[in-house]
Amino acid sequence: MINPSNAPTSRFLRDIGLESGMRVLDVGCATGLLTRELANLVGKNGHITGVDRNNDRLAEAKDQTGESNHATIVYENVDLTGNLPDWEPFDAITGRRVLMYLPDAAETLRRLTALLKPDGLMIFQEHCAIGMPIAAQPIPQHLQAHDWMWRVIAAEQGTITIGLDLPKLFQQAGLGIDDYRAEAIMLGSARDDGIEDIASYMVSRVIDAGVADRDTIRLDSLTERLFEERQKANPIAWDMAYLIGGRRLS
Repeated sequence: MINPSNAPTSRFLRDIGLESGMRVLDVGCATGLLTRELANLVGKNGHITGVDRNNDRLAEAKDQTGESNHATIVYENVDLTGNLPDWEPFDAITGRRVLMYLPDAAETLRRLTALLKPDGLMIFQEHCAIGMPIAAQPIPQHLQAHDWMWRVIAAEQGTITIGLDLPKLFQQAGLGIDDYRAEAIMLGSARDDGIEDIASYMVSRVIDAGVADRDTIRLDSLTERLFEERQKANPIAWDMAYLIGGRRLS
C-alpha cells in the first residue's frame, strides 16, 4: 500500500540536517518503512533504533532486509506512554504520524528530548484535520472519507490538530525550531495516485469506532467511487503534511 502522505518526509530529512554516521531513534516505527530510509541516509557507520508497541508490526519490520551500505537497525518493543529504556543519547529522534495518537504528546516529547545529545535533532511529520481536502470541483466522496478517518482518530483519543500544535509542543519541550513547514498532498488522476487503499484499510477501524456502519460505507464500491471522483476533480489537495525539525537547547 503506497501512502502519498509519506513523500514529504524524505525531502525534509535531507533539508533538516540528518547526516552520515548519526545514531537515530525512530519512534512509532511500525513496519520499519521510515526506519529503513533513515538507515540509508546515515549509512553503514550510523545506527538506527526503531521502536513500536505492536509486536506484529515489529515482526514484519524485522523480516525486511537492509542493503549492505545501510546502518545497523535494532528494533525494540517500547510503549512511548510508559517508561523509556536507559539508552545512550541520540544524535536525532524521528517520528511520522506518532504524536497525533498519544494521550499526552507534550509529556512524551519532553521525555524524548531528554534522550537527545546537546544540540541533537528532533524531527516529526504530523497531520491535521482542519481545512482538507479541497478541489475546484465537488468531491463529496473524498470529504466523507476524510471525515471518517479523522473521526476515528478522535475516537481513539488522538489529537486532530496536532500538525498545527507542533511549534508550541517543541517550545514546551525545550527544543528550538530550525524549520517548520507544510506540504500539500496532491492526488492526481492515475490509478496509483489516490488514497483508495488507505480508505479501505481503515474501514474496520471506522466500524469499530462507531463512526459509520458497513451499509453507510458501501465498501464494495468505495474504491471505485473515490477513483471516479478523483478523475473528474483532478487535482485534489487531499491532506497537509506538517514537518518540523529543531534542536535540543540545553
